Amino acid sequence: MTVPVGTPSQPRDLAAAIFAALTEEFFDVDGAPIPFQLRDKRNTQDDPVDELVGEVLRRRLPDGILVFSSGKPLVSPDLVVARPEETKLLIEGGADLDARRIVAVEVKKVNSDAAGRAARSTGIDYNSTPPCSTVKVESSTGRLLRVPAFYLFLLLCPYAERTIVRTLALVAGAVLNEDTNLYDEITGIRKKSIGLGTFGDGLDRQRPMLVFANPLGWDWLHGKATLLHQREDLADEQDLVRVREVKRYAADGSPRTFWCYRSKHSGVTVYVKAVDPFPTPSKRTTETTPRGRFRIDL
Repeated sequence: MTVPVGTPSQPRDLAAAIFAALTEEFFDVDGAPIPFQLRDKRNTQDDPVDELVGEVLRRRLPDGILVFSSGKPLVSPDLVVARPEETKLLIEGGADLDARRIVAVEVKKVNSDAAGRAARSTGIDYNSTPPCSTVKVESSTGRLLRVPAFYLFLLLCPYAERTIVRTLALVAGAVLNEDTNLYDEITGIRKKSIGLGTFGDGLDRQRPMLVFANPLGWDWLHGKATLLHQREDLADEQDLVRVREVKRYAADGSPRTFWCYRSKHSGVTVYVKAVDPFPTPSKRTTETTPRGRFRIDL
């Protein structure tokens, strides 16, 4: 598979280029997973998978495309991929940033169950940052920029002494959520409760924990590498084939249409429209459950 470079006047979609690079790294031409060595975690916040994805993209993406890592834990997104000169021109001109020039990538690692399928398939933790069509990143001058967001879901499985990616899905943030107001509200400044407890030295960070859909709960994605994108014309400019249409319905009943792409080497897939294919996160109630309790047989 090749990763087209594009031209300055009409650059290729970066998400598609990222997808092509990762697919070529983790799957052979027949679509079989390629085993790789994943280093051990050094500490709780250390993330060797994020590091590996960044290294792969730096090595495989064409010259002129930069890959930035967040550089520290608990920062979202994990990576930003950009054509720097074109992005600078858009920033200086006050124009909207688009996925041909810059994208943010959040890496979501999913463990497999005993059957090799995605664990927690009905929903996945997004921690304190909800998925969104765009995310905010800070420029070198301190300016907040809205950047198109994509979420990389990797189903990891052990393979002898190594690891394989069983399923890969690079998903446009809009497929998961378009509510930028929700994103702004939750990622903005919150007030902590302080002065708690008998001695007044306790505090409550009021840190939210978000659960949204896990795309890997859709069985059709299993065992393949798939790109889910808003654009329906990527096959015209990339070494990809459009294999499926996805229709999602918002809470107000309005429809959204997205498109699935795979490598041309992945084989022909029957083209059938999918309607709201992601499982709904389970246990959706307005009440929380009590913290885990120690039970004694007395």
